[in-house]
Amino acid sequence: MTVLVHSQGADWNQELYRQTVDRVIPDRANPPAGLLAHIGAPGKAGGRQVVDVWESEDAFRRFLEDTLIPAAKEIGAPPFATTVVEVDNTLIP
Repeated sequence: MTVLVHSQGADWNQELYRQTVDRVIPDRANPPAGLLAHIGAPGKAGGRQVVDVWESEDAFRRFLEDTLIPAAKEIGAPPFATTVVEVDNTLIP
């Protein structure tokens, strides 16, 4: 089932976000398997937030564990909080 993933990092900034994305998705034309959409933006109270849509929670978890967390640790990135919910409606014009 398709999932919406919302991640927030209060101690993240735009440079750290870009550095991480450059490591985990170096070729934007070749996104990770299962990623349908990715949106990054400033957090309402500071920091950064990311909203992703994934084909499945399994695809997201594989990316998180195999790619994102190791890359974040490698560059010394602070932790981020993530919520995952099932999608029950989509409209992509």
